[in-house]
Amino acid sequence: MALPSLVDVNKPDGKHFTVCGDVHGQLNGLPSEDNPYLFNGDFLVRGSFSVEVILTLFAFKCMSPSAIHLSCGNHESKSMNKIYGFEGEVRSKLSDKFVELFAEVFCYLPLAHVINEKVFVVHGGLFSTDGVKLSDIRAIDRFCEPPEEGIFC
Repeated sequence: MALPSLVDVNKPDGKHFTVCGDVHGQLNGLPSEDNPYLFNGDFLVRGSFSVEVILTLFAFKCMSPSAIHLSCGNHESKSMNKIYGFEGEVRSKLSDKFVELFAEVFCYLPLAHVINEKVFVVHGGLFSTDGVKLSDIRAIDRFCEPPEEGIFC
């Protein structure tokens, strides 16, 4: 089941909530029910363990869906995966089939989150268009590779 393009997250008062950006294949710290994490895109490349990091994040999401939130960054696309080496890492550690599976799964990741109706969290590598409204983000059909121009590029 796909999450919406814009996910509303409620953080109870007095509870921790960690927003993490650009881990680029290097993971420090772990999410829990007491300290949920929002990983704000760019999980891949630049580190030697991008496959292990993304599989760990997916495992956490399956085990404890409310303890981890994942959003798409500009590195979660076929072109960036090819340019920056994630595709090659996947081929060497897994197989060609996994390259395609990762590309498909990345299209299902939400683009942004709003925490407690107050904090807007989106990866800096998205939205080349100015004046984007939350309703515009909610309406994006993201089940494709990012286009060259427009709100989702």
